[in-house]
Amino acid sequence: MPKSADKPQIDKFREAARELKTDQSDAAFEAIVQKIAKAKKLTPEQIKEFVRREREAGKS
Repeated sequence: MPKSADKPQIDKFREAARELKTDQSDAAFEAIVQKIAKAKKLTPEQIKEFVRREREAGKS
């Protein structure tokens, strides 16, 4: 098998996609869109709390 540097970019992309077990089907895409669309909406206070926690986690 050739080294990664010797492979064309498309082959590197395909290999990475296989490792991540991506799914290119329309049904999988629609399922993800529906999951996002139905996600609970955060209040401004929840967003501020989330950002605060992320900042604190980044400092550690």
